[in-house]
Amino acid sequence: MRTIGRASIVFLMLSLMVGCGARMTEEQMRAKAIEAENSEQWDEAISAYERLVNKYKESPVREEALYKLGMLYANHSKDFQKSIDSYERLISDYPSSDYTVKASFMIGYEYANHVQDLEKARIAYSDFLAKYPDHELAVSVKWELDHLGKDISELDLIFEGSAPESN
Repeated sequence: MRTIGRASIVFLMLSLMVGCGARMTEEQMRAKAIEAENSEQWDEAISAYERLVNKYKESPVREEALYKLGMLYANHSKDFQKSIDSYERLISDYPSSDYTVKASFMIGYEYANHVQDLEKARIAYSDFLAKYPDHELAVSVKWELDHLGKDISELDLIFEGSAPESN
């Protein structure tokens, strides 16, 4: 009888904890994700943003959450494919979002610099230039395309004002 009572209490406590988590509002979930980010608890932040994105599909903060997921996956989990997937979801679901331009750039960047898939990087960067030819990032995209696949040590990088003056 005593074992059954303890088991019931444990079950009840687990049910309450799971039930409370499932009832978090969109703003509570976002606050939890931000708090985890600020505390550098990256896995917890990713988990909270994923729950927000999946549960609140009509949320006004969902596009920001997708962008943050892309950044967190790349910078802290080093899961570059999940990063790209998050950016692609953002672009698909919010084509006119302010985050879409940055996400489009980051897809090319992740493919070129982390995934090492130069063909996909070329496609992503070319798509960026086709959609955003006058965006301030277009200069960076053109540079990336011109130097795609080259080792940084192979590049002759001379910046204006850094070369010695000749007499």
